[in-house]
Amino acid sequence: MKPSLEDMQIFLAVVEARSFTAAADKLVRTKSAISQAVTRLEEDLGTRLLYRSTRSLSLTETGTQFYAHCREIRDIYNNALADLKSNNKELSGTLIITAPHALCEPVIVPAIRQLNEQHPQLGVRLLADDAPMNLIDSQVDLAIRVGNLDMQSAKVSKLGILRESLYASRGYIEQQGGIPDDLTELRNWQHIINDWQGTPVKYQLGSKKEIRVIPKIRCNSLHNILQMTTMSLGVARLPDIVAEKLVREDSLRHLVTIASTPVHYMHLFSKRPPPKVQHFVKILRRLMSSYH
Repeated sequence: MKPSLEDMQIFLAVVEARSFTAAADKLVRTKSAISQAVTRLEEDLGTRLLYRSTRSLSLTETGTQFYAHCREIRDIYNNALADLKSNNKELSGTLIITAPHALCEPVIVPAIRQLNEQHPQLGVRLLADDAPMNLIDSQVDLAIRVGNLDMQSAKVSKLGILRESLYASRGYIEQQGGIPDDLTELRNWQHIINDWQGTPVKYQLGSKKEIRVIPKIRCNSLHNILQMTTMSLGVARLPDIVAEKLVREDSLRHLVTIASTPVHYMHLFSKRPPPKVQHFVKILRRLMSSYH
């Protein structure tokens, strides 16, 4: 027979209490009922889990492994209940978020809208900034960052992938005689560069092709780079999730994908972050996955 979840949790209580009697008191059961549950569990599994004596008990090797699984099942159960309670509970206070400009319009702002619809009593403060930020000084609850991070003091988890490509307007492409068969010829086109790209500016075109470009225009604003690209001033490196709408409207055309960069979220809470952070991360995950 398959072991019952109830017997597994009784076994867990016995191990953690180190005593059948103490487990019986905790679970408000008789010692005999506790002993029978553990025996039944061993019979269902076909193996011994505990070494028993009149004065002590200890785990067998199989019992040690099974105990870890029982504890994991209990944790999943408790976390599921906690999540349900947090989802049903009205969130309040203020959620402070920092995120790069590239993610604000396509992901962060729509996520804030959903959060506001579900929890109207919760306030939000958004700090749009491409540069690293001191989470403590800024009292930030949640930071969204693009790229590989080395923040040992923060809890970092992957949120999704940001794909970036080179884009140009249909008009600019026509001026250049169309998209070249050999994409390395793009080095001769005018390029609009974001300041964060630094110097020199290189683009990887597939596994074996790379080009170095000389910027025609530099800018520190993604919004303005988008404007200049649609105005046929040159080629720009843009996140796909930002350019997607303009491609549908035929204001931009995709030239070549050049990068796939991880997106992470991080916080400084020592254990599980508060419900307002957990809930917002769930919304972000759904939105990020819709772009893949």
